Amino acid sequence: MRFQLTYPTTETPATRTYWVVHNALLAGAYPGQPDHAQHHARLQSLYDAGIRTFINLQEEGEANNAGQPFVPYEKDLREIAKKRGDTVAHLRFPIPDGGTTSADRMRSILNTIDLSLAANRAVYVHCFGGMGRTGTTICCWLMRHGHVDRSNVLATLTRLRKADKERADWKAPENADQESFVLNWAE
Repeated sequence: MRFQLTYPTTETPATRTYWVVHNALLAGAYPGQPDHAQHHARLQSLYDAGIRTFINLQEEGEANNAGQPFVPYEKDLREIAKKRGDTVAHLRFPIPDGGTTSADRMRSILNTIDLSLAANRAVYVHCFGGMGRTGTTICCWLMRHGHVDRSNVLATLTRLRKADKERADWKAPENADQESFVLNWAE
């Protein structure tokens, strides 16, 4: 399966997101919001953009920087889809904030992305901020599909992330452990 990468020439359906592959693979921050109206609008915009598989890299019960738990979004998302006679998938692959996962878990995440894409179900990969765990995952996906190698994977991610107008200049992956995981990634 070979896809053309989407460099930031296309608008994204929500803030703090970036297309990896236009209309197929989107990455970014947690898709919900504390305010109910904003929460629903953001989920609706992702659904309207064709996203049908949500890969959630957050841990169950994870809290934001103020110590507040994230508002669950799976039920709201399913209701949005049900109104259109559709379904969505929400799959959680928890990775600790700022951390990495096992090679086996990463392969499972990448396999899930690939299976969804093969079924023409657009995917949204996210964590809390969309930089660390999400950036690590997207780098591994890019390497798996031969879009990059160790010499240009981080620069390619930086270029893709330019579409995230709020946080494009923030480091991704966000720490040395995550960068090492990416640079040592092998299937």
